[in-house]
Amino acid sequence: MEIRVNNLGAIKEGAFDLTKRFSIFCGPNGTGKTYLAYVIYGLLKRKIHIPGREKLAETLVNKKKASMEIDFAKLTKYRENLLSATKRNIDEIFGIGESDAMRIFKDFSCTFATDKEDYRQIILHSQINTQLNVQGVNIRIEKESNSSQILLYVLDETIPTNIIGNFRFLLDSNIYYMLSIYPIGGVEIFPVERNSIYTFSKELSIRKQDALDHMQMLMNKKKQIDVFDLLSSKRYPMPIRDGLNFAEDLTEVRKYNSPVSEFAKYMERDLLHGNVQISSEGDIQFKPSKSPQTVLPIQMTASVIKTLSSLDVYLNHKATPNDLIIIDEPEINLHPDNQIMVARMLVRLMNQGFRILISTHSDYIIREINNMVMMSNKESDIVKDFLAKGKYTKDEFISPEDLGVYYFNYATTRSKQIKVEKINIEDSGFSIPSIDKTIQIQNAFAEDLYYGIKYGNK
Repeated sequence: MEIRVNNLGAIKEGAFDLTKRFSIFCGPNGTGKTYLAYVIYGLLKRKIHIPGREKLAETLVNKKKASMEIDFAKLTKYRENLLSATKRNIDEIFGIGESDAMRIFKDFSCTFATDKEDYRQIILHSQINTQLNVQGVNIRIEKESNSSQILLYVLDETIPTNIIGNFRFLLDSNIYYMLSIYPIGGVEIFPVERNSIYTFSKELSIRKQDALDHMQMLMNKKKQIDVFDLLSSKRYPMPIRDGLNFAEDLTEVRKYNSPVSEFAKYMERDLLHGNVQISSEGDIQFKPSKSPQTVLPIQMTASVIKTLSSLDVYLNHKATPNDLIIIDEPEINLHPDNQIMVARMLVRLMNQGFRILISTHSDYIIREINNMVMMSNKESDIVKDFLAKGKYTKDEFISPEDLGVYYFNYATTRSKQIKVEKINIEDSGFSIPSIDKTIQIQNAFAEDLYYGIKYGNK
């Protein structure tokens, strides 16, 4: 799934292949990496409603299995609607007013690089085996290669009668959403503000803030209050708003275990050194491994726990393989050794079936990913030796063809426009020009300073 963006802030144009299993955005501050991550999230997160087919839903409810033919005209229309909705709702994605959105993103456009006939062939020749959750009903989706027929199987023993109406209403929309963003299954984002979402979720509560807005308008003696002003409030960007909504619903979230909940225990053991848990009141708590009788509220934990708790909760309770996980600056608040651990963890997640997209300034993360690129050469004796000695595990590798690296930088020193360059991946990995240059300058300065002090002008 390749997308193209034009005139996204300072980004003049760029093409990005989201089918890569691991994508990396790098470059100086202020070059549009977060802008692009938000747009990708907004594009992939939004579902467009299309009329459901009563007969298909009835068959599934009554017989627990059904089949359907893919309507490729409907699929094409659905993908076009995703793009137009992304442009139309750019103010919601960034949490800004409509007038600001029209000014900042006046000429913004987003398109799929694959045309409708090529995408039809991709779907037609794809073998699909995935799951959908429609109003709490789990459905397995199967499609053979070179077939346009989809088989659907309800995995739950019963479907509660109180949700059947919504299930019928949303079934088609979920199926065509799945086909439209294939091979991505869903999307989750962890913005740089993630360390505050659980810490201050009660204070930042969207519902509470709506009430405060209402009272503020009354205090300002606004004669008429437009209810749509409240319903369409855009105080927070979409990724933060979704995170706050999730944080407000943790009493329900804690009831479910994800298929990869065991993977979260690896992160808790090696990175957090304790367990993140959700209380019956929906509060995030932490139990340190060295003091298992102690239960700390999230506000009293170390910054590494605040930063990674949202990812931990997602992996424990919500994650589904084939999800695209977007993390803006995974290195935030992490000591270099933990940055290396996070890089390894993300590659292991990739090898569990997830897709990863990160924006990073960390030389430690980049170098560790390069190490795991070299670890993909499994025929090498040194790689076999590293595996035998436990320096890396069998899941800590990434092939060059699975990696997409994009470098964001100004086209020239005087230019205001950002050029996005796709970095070449070799068997030994890749390099980021601005990071390498900064390290070289700092090393040269330190060397000159050291020898100057030690030996004088000579």
